[in-house]
Amino acid sequence: MAYLESLAPFGVKRAVLTGLDGLVIEALGRGHPPAEVLAAELASLVRHMTPLAEALFGEVRRFTLATDTHEILALRVGEYVLGAVVERGMDRKAIGQELSRIALRVQNL
Repeated sequence: MAYLESLAPFGVKRAVLTGLDGLVIEALGRGHPPAEVLAAELASLVRHMTPLAEALFGEVRRFTLATDTHEILALRVGEYVLGAVVERGMDRKAIGQELSRIALRVQNL
């Protein structure tokens, strides 16, 4: 089942669904960063942020990373991570809402 295809109309540059092992389950888009790199880095970030989240009596659920030109929106869904690379100025709210809808479907994997 294709989970990420609903992000295409939003102009998402790259999106991935990965496990906490960093292996790509599904990818959307082309260009940089390669899907394999994005998946591995998102999984690594979740694993490394987990101790801090636990110290705050919670768990990593979502995070954003921003550069001068792009943003990465990411959600953790159980043992999975969804991430989307968007150009600055795009409709982050709509993309975030679509990621949340996808996350609901991924919970049933």
